[in-house]
Amino acid sequence: MPQTRSSSASLATLKTLNKVLGVLSMVGWLFFIVALYMFHYATPDPDNFYDTILGTRPDQLGSASHADLFVFFMSVGILITLIALALNIYLYRARRTHIWINLMLLILTSVSILFYFLRAGA
Repeated sequence: MPQTRSSSASLATLKTLNKVLGVLSMVGWLFFIVALYMFHYATPDPDNFYDTILGTRPDQLGSASHADLFVFFMSVGILITLIALALNIYLYRARRTHIWINLMLLILTSVSILFYFLRAGA
């Protein structure tokens, strides 16, 4: 009988961890979306056809405060996603879930965009 109680307790723990995995995944995507919003304001405005016709100059610098917020949100989002990915691997080994492809896509796109932003700013 104690084995059944122990296995049901571990099953409840695995179900809870699976819910935590879902919440971490959603929070990681939320940070990614907020970081993309900050990226829009952190980058300089591109030169376009209307600026050429009107003889105006677009903002060539971008916003430093938005750039700092972009790096912060993207870094925190990457950290949360790495924690979620580690939890996903743990649950996969316990045969409680499948590998979540969205976490791998989020890591790859987040790291790529952050690397691009840091390289372009340097």
